[in-house]
Amino acid sequence: MKRALVYILAGGVMALSSSLASAQLGPCDCPPVADRPIIEVGDADGIGTGTVTWSCDSLYVLTETVFVNPGDALTILPGTVIQGRTGIVSDTLTYTLPNGNPSPRQDYIFSQEAGSLVVSAGATIVADGTSNCPIVFTYEGDPMDGSSGYDVRGMWGGLIVCGDGALNTFDGNDEAEGVVDPTGQNRHVYGGDGTLYPSSGVLRHLSLRHASTSMGISQFENGLETNALTLCGVGPETTVEYIEAVASGDDGVQIFGGLVNVRYLGLAFNQEDGLEYDQGWQGNGQFIFSITDELNGAGDHGGDYEGDDYEEFDVDMTFMPYSNPMLHNQTYIGKGTATAIRMHNGAGVRMYNSLFTHYGLGIDFEDEDPCDAWELFLFGETQIHNNRFWAIGDSSGIAEMILYNEGFVFNGQEEIEGHFIDNNNYAADPQFDAEFASEAGHITDAINLAPASSADFTVAETYLPSDPWFIPVDYIGAFNPDGSNWLTCWTYMEQLGLFGEWVDPEVGVAGCTYDFACNYNPDATVDDGSCEVTTCAGCTWPEAENYDPNALWDDGSCQLPTSVSCPEDINQDGQVNTGDLLMFLGAFGTICL
Repeated sequence: MKRALVYILAGGVMALSSSLASAQLGPCDCPPVADRPIIEVGDADGIGTGTVTWSCDSLYVLTETVFVNPGDALTILPGTVIQGRTGIVSDTLTYTLPNGNPSPRQDYIFSQEAGSLVVSAGATIVADGTSNCPIVFTYEGDPMDGSSGYDVRGMWGGLIVCGDGALNTFDGNDEAEGVVDPTGQNRHVYGGDGTLYPSSGVLRHLSLRHASTSMGISQFENGLETNALTLCGVGPETTVEYIEAVASGDDGVQIFGGLVNVRYLGLAFNQEDGLEYDQGWQGNGQFIFSITDELNGAGDHGGDYEGDDYEEFDVDMTFMPYSNPMLHNQTYIGKGTATAIRMHNGAGVRMYNSLFTHYGLGIDFEDEDPCDAWELFLFGETQIHNNRFWAIGDSSGIAEMILYNEGFVFNGQEEIEGHFIDNNNYAADPQFDAEFASEAGHITDAINLAPASSADFTVAETYLPSDPWFIPVDYIGAFNPDGSNWLTCWTYMEQLGLFGEWVDPEVGVAGCTYDFACNYNPDATVDDGSCEVTTCAGCTWPEAENYDPNALWDDGSCQLPTSVSCPEDINQDGQVNTGDLLMFLGAFGTICL
């Protein structure tokens, strides 16, 4: 399409200069992180944050466990960076749990508490970032230039959000693991019947990095139980989407009970699991990406799906609600030896249209406890439909894709395999690049997550979700075959090189940003003054003898053909009429050189 000529006058040049000046602030008009004044945030002897707004004009440092108290609201604006102080260990404790489990546990005593943010039940957090201006949680002193690799873990506490959702514990409530409230207000207690606080607020476009330091002695002295993001009994009206959790010392995201729904989770290189759930979570999840590097200490499982806290001796294994969330469109990638999903301690799941690749084992279906994942399968609480597996174990054999484990039912494997086959689960090559290489926590060989657009990875209507919360898509896995990737342009995992070359958002891409220019660069975010309109100028009139089909601007050089038989027919329409006269009058007085 030809563009109309636009002249940039003095006012336009001034506006352009102003635009360039504001571009130096980076995305969302936020100053560079290094230039932001530091505000240290403590719990103020139990007063907590109060109702307050944090913005990207400052850098916030959590100096201890900081609570948003019941009735208070914390608003965090796009581009804000929150850093947690790193804990300092002064001593350790070794012990066993009260349920008779002989495995020793170790906990830490800190001389300096790790910084964390805990949103109490009845409080609200609205942390609503954007795709070009995410909200970042990381550790104090993080240079945030990509130099801290994913091997840097456990540098601060984490973000914990509590609600009053239903749990399957003895008394229907619990304390957030790894968290203590030294004031005695029990602001870390969660659980209930879900009627008081259906919403804890909004978490959107959050990047959580290098988290999960134990904050001290938890209720069973089992430290290291904080995660990058922990959702405890959170209600279904809470918005949780576009969350990345990278390089956690424990799990990326852990969900304890409640009905919270989550979508667009990016979980990368966490020390234990990408996604873990427990205590009867019955919400929904969609578009979940988990990647492990178990060969370099980053990941036991892509997902660890539990039903209760039987190991911690605080639940009767027959208590309801059972854990059986509905999960659609997951993509889990390993390094060849870890397990994609471990189902245990009474876990159920309704899992559809997901892809698991490059693991030693697909789904580990345990039958070790009196009411384990096997029993939930028999109860009909587990439904595994229309999933794809590739490069699992040695051959992607069915016993490698799904395994009945540690049980005593003679036909357990046969029963599980029957369900697996009958519900359209099978091995298929996604034909994408899932093999990556890394050095010192940085990616040296990137991946491409767009699966093949083939019948094997197209979802039939039978397997589409019926719940209106879900976004109906016709592809398997977390990413569209068209190549779009919802984890680019805002995530730390992209900064580490997981998806290829990364562009620093505070520097941007320099180039011509004006779409009328010959050298317009649609990828440029900062105008470098190079725009020009001369090299694409020429004759744009198709009837002219010197018509240039590549010209974007008409430079007045058109040479119009003349009719030998009728030279008065100026516009060459086959007749001499008013149109020719108007063209003549328009050119009257022109000096011809």
